[in-house]
Amino acid sequence: MLITVTTARLKWIDSLRDKVSEFIAVTAHLSGSPSLEDSSSLLLQRDTLLHQIALHLNPLDPEDVTIRELVDHVRDVTKRGAESSEFNSVPVRLRDATGNYLKKEWNRVKNESEGKSM
Repeated sequence: MLITVTTARLKWIDSLRDKVSEFIAVTAHLSGSPSLEDSSSLLLQRDTLLHQIALHLNPLDPEDVTIRELVDHVRDVTKRGAESSEFNSVPVRLRDATGNYLKKEWNRVKNESEGKSM
């Protein structure tokens, strides 16, 4: 059972990492000047990733809520475009918060696999 849980948690960590990094990349592309056709496709991709990230997170955990709020904030800031003073800093805050969160989860998996309790 422990191996199954550990394996599932590792897949979840990888999935969340991939979705957040793709979300940041897509929003960065949207903030440029994509063609109308590209813009429509990128908006759909961004919104899909936003919801997938939200569904990966626990709505009752404060750290998860912070990441979800940062995802929403990145979307809002990139809607305003490059003239926003937060344009460059908010995606970095999301990346760093997610990295710290995933490191904590990785340590939990490592400890569980070694038979240590948290």
